Amino acid sequence: MSRDPILDFFAKYIESELGMVYSDSNYFQLQNRLEEIVKLKNLSGVQELYQTAQKGMGGCLKQLLLDVATNNETSFFRDPKYFNAFGSLVEKHIKGDLFREKELRVWSAASSTGQEALSIAILLNELKAKHSANMPFSILGTDISERALEKAREAKYFQLEVQRGLSTPQILKYFSKDERQWMASSELTKNIQYKKMNLRDTHYPYDGFHFIFCRNVLIYQSVENKIDILNKLTARLVPGGFLILGVGESLIGLRQDLETSMLDNAVVYRKKEQVLKAA
Repeated sequence: MSRDPILDFFAKYIESELGMVYSDSNYFQLQNRLEEIVKLKNLSGVQELYQTAQKGMGGCLKQLLLDVATNNETSFFRDPKYFNAFGSLVEKHIKGDLFREKELRVWSAASSTGQEALSIAILLNELKAKHSANMPFSILGTDISERALEKAREAKYFQLEVQRGLSTPQILKYFSKDERQWMASSELTKNIQYKKMNLRDTHYPYDGFHFIFCRNVLIYQSVENKIDILNKLTARLVPGGFLILGVGESLIGLRQDLETSMLDNAVVYRKKEQVLKAA
């Protein structure tokens, strides 16, 4: 079966920029995403898009391709068991000073349109209230997609979006509604900062995190890229900090300096050479 040279061209470009690998089996997905760009750019078809790209991948076209190529499918409290595990670990911090630093620092390393970062903020606010705790925290959300980050910063969501993962009391407590959408309250957004970032970048400008959520990113990467990204993520964790990956993502055969733990039926990874006061 012959391969499509146009899809090959875009697949190789996306892999070089993002590390995302499109195999033959999911070329149909790439085709659909290229057709989305065709509509957005008002082109005659994928062939014209290909001809335009060959002349030079300009800034706007490049960003649009990377925006569309990335999978921004997300929801509030997606895969709840990971948030349950995160909550259990934070409660240990509240009760037993699990980490020495005063401010709890969390990184949502593929934050997409913001639901993950906001879910983290909701959970931390609820735990603070539950324990009457003075627990300052900050959340960094990063993503390669400008389009996703724009929505994350706006923090507005349609009815169907807030209903995916949030309870009615949570919606009413943390969001206000205009004519069309629900807007997250400043109580949530004040602790969140969003930055554009490619996890394939040579240097990560952020450091000192107690938790890093990096879910459903490594599954699209080659083994070599997985190891590279994991090296840089682990280096940004404080000793004893936790890395939370997605369903189906594993460190088996990739790292030796992270310990595996099972909490609330979720696998989490803790950085070794720990300085924990409570285990």
